[in-house]
Amino acid sequence: MRYFFAWLGSKRAAKRDVAEPGILLDRAANANLPVPAGGIVLHNFYELALEEGVIAENDGLVTAVSPNALHDLLFNLARFPQLEAEMVVRPLHLTHFGPTSQPIRLDDTDQLTDSLCEGWSAQDGRRDLLLITLPKSQLVGTAVTHPNVATDQIILPDGQLDLPQLGRWLRPDDSLPPHAQRLQMLLRGLRRTFGDTGWEIEWVDDGRICWIWELKEIGKGESQEKPESMN
Repeated sequence: MRYFFAWLGSKRAAKRDVAEPGILLDRAANANLPVPAGGIVLHNFYELALEEGVIAENDGLVTAVSPNALHDLLFNLARFPQLEAEMVVRPLHLTHFGPTSQPIRLDDTDQLTDSLCEGWSAQDGRRDLLLITLPKSQLVGTAVTHPNVATDQIILPDGQLDLPQLGRWLRPDDSLPPHAQRLQMLLRGLRRTFGDTGWEIEWVDDGRICWIWELKEIGKGESQEKPESMN
């Protein structure tokens, strides 16, 4: 049986042989860590779209032959959930996600097909794409957590700070800004889920929830830049 997408939290990304960044987000969502709703549109769907003649590929450039047919293929045949929130497309490479597309609505056929084709064109080999809900960000940053230390390194657009790690049964310090308290709790949950081995996380805070945007184990892959759509 051919599978065409792996929903984040289903714990099926590893079974579908997607790259580690997608697997980590899937595991985080499955553990009820705050990951925006979304799914990985698998390489099998790309192959299906080629077979059905709704897209074409020439020297790596992918174009939509029939945007309406591609839209119907994704939602009617593959049955990808049609969410109402704004979403973005992120190409999935071996060690990282590629550039984030401009925000799109899934009911806008042209926006969707243009973003899918742009994402596919940015890839070699497997063409797996993350289609994920875009949080309404108030603050974005990177957090680096090392094993056997008392603080996490937080990198913000206007500087850096060391944030004390939150103990297992402790509540965040009320003197900290609300986003820092949410980040403390997120990083504690991250260590509980994945272990205290050293992680780098890109996060997005929307004023209520601090979301995981990308996650990687320290020492694996290349250092990541902040999501382009959230700078």
